[in-house]
Amino acid sequence: MACDPKILRQVPLFALFDDDEAALLASKVDLKTFGPRQRIYKTGDPGGRGYVLVSGTVSVSTVDQDNQEVVVDEPAPGEFLGFASMIGQT
Repeated sequence: MACDPKILRQVPLFALFDDDEAALLASKVDLKTFGPRQRIYKTGDPGGRGYVLVSGTVSVSTVDQDNQEVVVDEPAPGEFLGFASMIGQT
């Protein structure tokens, strides 16, 4: 689903974009909705995507040596996740 520039302006990093900048970025961004406990990405997935949490809650977790889930981050709305996968992408 296409992104509304008004949604982008709710993200602190994009809050000061003018109308043209916000519209350009919005044309490059997809708005996605995920269900409860739905996996957004996992280690080993192809990189190149980052996410900005617009609303709701997300837990970033890993599995430790004892096969236990460990939460490593819980970004708040307006924060980013998954951008490390973009490093080294062309």
